[in-house]
Amino acid sequence: MLSRARELAQEVARDAGELERAGRLPAALLAALAEAGCLRMAVPERYGGHDLGLPETLAVVELLARANGSVGWLVGQAALSQVMVGYLPRESLDEVYADGPDLRVAGAAAPKGRAAPAPGGWRVTGRWPLVSGAPDAAWFFLHCLVTEGTAPRFDANGLPRLRLAVLPSSAVTVIETWDALGLRGTASHDVQVQSVVCPPRFTCELVSGTPDIGRIGRVPSQAQGGPFIAATALGIALGALDDLADLARGGKRPAFSSRRLADSGPFQDRFGDAQLTLAAARALLHAETARADALGRAGPLGPFDGARLRAAAVKAIALAVDVVEEAFSLAGSSAVYSSSPLQRRLRDVRTGAQHFAAGRDFYVPLGCLLAGETPPAALL
Repeated sequence: MLSRARELAQEVARDAGELERAGRLPAALLAALAEAGCLRMAVPERYGGHDLGLPETLAVVELLARANGSVGWLVGQAALSQVMVGYLPRESLDEVYADGPDLRVAGAAAPKGRAAPAPGGWRVTGRWPLVSGAPDAAWFFLHCLVTEGTAPRFDANGLPRLRLAVLPSSAVTVIETWDALGLRGTASHDVQVQSVVCPPRFTCELVSGTPDIGRIGRVPSQAQGGPFIAATALGIALGALDDLADLARGGKRPAFSSRRLADSGPFQDRFGDAQLTLAAARALLHAETARADALGRAGPLGPFDGARLRAAAVKAIALAVDVVEEAFSLAGSSAVYSSSPLQRRLRDVRTGAQHFAAGRDFYVPLGCLLAGETPPAALL
């Protein structure tokens, strides 16, 4: 997979401008990603997929994000989507994968809709923002508050009950709202569902459920969102340092300077520091995902292990943002032009870091458990 993705990355980097202008993956690139196997990494072997674990999947995401943040993001979200639909019963998955393993799924983990019991299943209504890859999806997973009439239901911990509904694209309306700072090629539009009855076999609960999806399912879905964003951010940061190295080696001479940027001691100091900061962030994420994957072979991850993985992802994202901002700063005024890939890297990494899974709130459960306290149930 890495070899195939590395070959494809050259094409991805070359088409970065077209991707931003189009606001979505061109059909030819989407087909190339499917041919390379990038859309079936998390799909079980029984459906023709590669059944990769989380560490191997993230390595491909990072590599593609190094070429273009939007592509890395979308490939990561495609894999995460396979995990989400993997909570459905086996007979439902058989139907979802009936057309092959290169399944295009999009969705939203944020419970922006409502699901109420109804004859024949669950009546789903709502509007969900930030659904990456929405125009190309054949299926959608949509998280909902469970309601009785209009009143939400609550569990024994006093938290709202949630249910995931998986619907075909024919039941979902895509509303084009994605006009964003960065990750412009991800087509992360809103989607809307108007009073559609979803059969029970196409709904599930994430917290109490167990995915039937192979290796990647060893790590619970709620702990995977952060690592996918972190892999994308780290790939973007790798690309930013590549761009900065090209600029320095190309002979850039700062304004009013008598020597080249590459000859500057302060530049060399900050560039070296940024390189090692990124190496540390990558080592952290790689080690923690490998640890979680190994623990998952023995059984479900406990609260501490899930909290540790989510917190590691938050730290890796923060460090990646720091590295990209440093690269942008060191490039000087050259980086502000639309022709500079560094301004796109900055916009992309900043946009990705706005995701809720990148927030400092996810340090809290780890800190609580380390201190012998009980974390807030909503953050576990």
